[in-house]
Amino acid sequence: MKKILNKLIVSTAVLTAGLLLHSCKSEAPFADEGEGLLRLSVEVDSRLTRAVEGENDLKANARIYISNEKGVLNKFIGTQSIPSEGIPLRYGSYVAEAMAGDSVSASFTKKYFKGASDFYIGSNATTAQVSINCKIANVVASIDEGTIDTSFMDDLKVVIGNSRGELTYSADNIMNYGYFMMPKGDTSLKYTVSGVNGRGNPFTKEGVIENVQPAHNYRLSFEYNSGGDNEGGAFLTITVKEENLYEDVVTIVGKPAFSWSDNNPAVNSQIVGTAGQFETDRTLRAYAYNGFSSLTLTTADPGISSILGDSEFELYDITEIGKTELETKGVKVQQGDVKDNIHKFFITFSAAFLNSLPTRDTEYVLTVTAVDKNKKTGSVNVRIANTEAAIVYEDPIIIQIEDFEKDLTAVSAKSVSVPVTITNDNVENPKLQYRAQGESAWLSVDINATRSIDTVIKITGLNPSTVYEYRVVAGSETDGIFEFESEIATVTTESQFIIPNASMEDWSEYGSSIVFPGSGSERTFWDSGNEGAKKASDILTSSSSDYHHNGNMSARLESKFASVFGIGKFAAGNLFVGSYVKTDGTDGVLEFGRQYDGSHPSALSVWVNYRPASVSDRKTDNLTGKDYDIGQIYVALSTEPVEIRTKSSNQKLFNPQESCILAYGEYTFDSSYGDDGGLKELKIPIQYYERAKSQKPLYLIIVCSASKFGDYFEGGRGSVMYVDDFELVYE
Repeated sequence: MKKILNKLIVSTAVLTAGLLLHSCKSEAPFADEGEGLLRLSVEVDSRLTRAVEGENDLKANARIYISNEKGVLNKFIGTQSIPSEGIPLRYGSYVAEAMAGDSVSASFTKKYFKGASDFYIGSNATTAQVSINCKIANVVASIDEGTIDTSFMDDLKVVIGNSRGELTYSADNIMNYGYFMMPKGDTSLKYTVSGVNGRGNPFTKEGVIENVQPAHNYRLSFEYNSGGDNEGGAFLTITVKEENLYEDVVTIVGKPAFSWSDNNPAVNSQIVGTAGQFETDRTLRAYAYNGFSSLTLTTADPGISSILGDSEFELYDITEIGKTELETKGVKVQQGDVKDNIHKFFITFSAAFLNSLPTRDTEYVLTVTAVDKNKKTGSVNVRIANTEAAIVYEDPIIIQIEDFEKDLTAVSAKSVSVPVTITNDNVENPKLQYRAQGESAWLSVDINATRSIDTVIKITGLNPSTVYEYRVVAGSETDGIFEFESEIATVTTESQFIIPNASMEDWSEYGSSIVFPGSGSERTFWDSGNEGAKKASDILTSSSSDYHHNGNMSARLESKFASVFGIGKFAAGNLFVGSYVKTDGTDGVLEFGRQYDGSHPSALSVWVNYRPASVSDRKTDNLTGKDYDIGQIYVALSTEPVEIRTKSSNQKLFNPQESCILAYGEYTFDSSYGDDGGLKELKIPIQYYERAKSQKPLYLIIVCSASKFGDYFEGGRGSVMYVDDFELVYE
């Protein structure tokens, strides 16, 4: 999959021959079969972060080795030591390697570069022209400072490290890049984020970045769960974006080159926006080794020439008057600095210029042509699209990777929903392919869509906690190879949450012999209203062997009138995930929800038998027109536990629309459910709200009630519900 990633591109020149000899040559004599010559150049590609520092020192201290199967034959210290006349070698296969910089476990300043190139010298190729491109060998980590919001957190400190070293990012260096050399067998970076939250309390959040790769930047950004609990790090979601630092390489090799200063992935990519709504300027950088002799801006497009006032402009020796006039039209020209004999020019196309282009369904094109002092020419087309129809896509089908990665509901334990866009009306045989990492055979899902119509392809039947590779393909297939194949990306399916004591086999007591589903004396997952009914020496929820699915027990919920000395209230038989906090007079204070793994199930399965009693207690119009009671089971995923208070003076009941609730599903029993003497499976679909795409569920809520309106002290005395074998369904 072709990602649009941030890359800072600074050109460097390939060093050519003509340097002084300073090496340890092989003393082995040449064999009779023949000898040839190696002409070697080395490039240290130090393009990274916000500036290139010490590049000359890197070249001067680079270690260069020429080897074959017998070992190292030649060693050079510094690119200046490579002999200009070439390196004599006998016929055979070789590898040229180069290393530069410092290999340290963790540093904000020290980088390490490596490169290698295989080559062959023989009777039909007596001279080998070899260039080694040394690229960054570090794993890089950085912080997206634009996502730091001091209204949510302050005194921020981020520690990132591997098993041998770590770096601390704080206020004075939060914009720095950290460089890590990974020890053998260590493929993970661990991070710890700490500070003070919006309530003035300290917090800590930890995480692991798995399977890190050299020349990749892992950029941490922060999202805040507004309205959530600020305790610990629950209010904070950390997203890690992987950026391939060298997906697009700009190298000066004998002719001028170009790049965009805002790190657009390809210099020929379109500038895309909506007519009249472009918000940012775009700056094109032109590079020439040894300097420019000409830099021209031309267009054959009358739509552009009418705005600029001409179709051709010489920019290299443009007069101040000409520069000012062009700038009034929205195009600014500026000469850059010179480093390592690389000359630069900057051409800025302002947002005002882009917005001055009339709306149309074809792209606008300008051409920038540079000629250097050696009369070598390079050119690039500046392409502008201000409508959807004008966008020209390189790939016939695209995975919308940014949308996919931002949507937390797109990945489940057993499924993945991948958004794709068809960009070519004539694309044939488009498919989404996937496989478990390590497997060779692809599985395919057909894509039925047309241009400009986004669609979501759902892959099902996956295994939990498994890394999958996926890609899109199209066109004819030959020997398993398609005409179009995107890059391969990976996604890890979520874990599958197993509900504790889901079969209701374990029962125990706490406090003064208060029965609850669980073991020991601590309520760790399930609870009921038994503590409130205890004052009346009654039990609302208990174990039962009368009905069960698997095992020997189920939970029996019975609605009753709980009375002490003739004073009492109607109480619903109930079971819930959470805890009974306290009794306030004759009313209960409860907390719904237990900590959860953040996964995204599609439904709740539970085995049920329900028998409603005739309505005996009415206080509102909830049961108007009903002769029999109504039962209910609901499930919710939340960012925090939910407090419930039944006392009328400060009543707070469950509201599925509350901002902390990310997903919800319910089933209401208007009549008997299940056969006499048995349980029947019930599947309750879980629907996710839009806010679930950007917030991770941290708490699971399940509530079962033999009387739906028990919170209002209404229902039928003697309504009974049996429940057994709860399971979250992933599909």
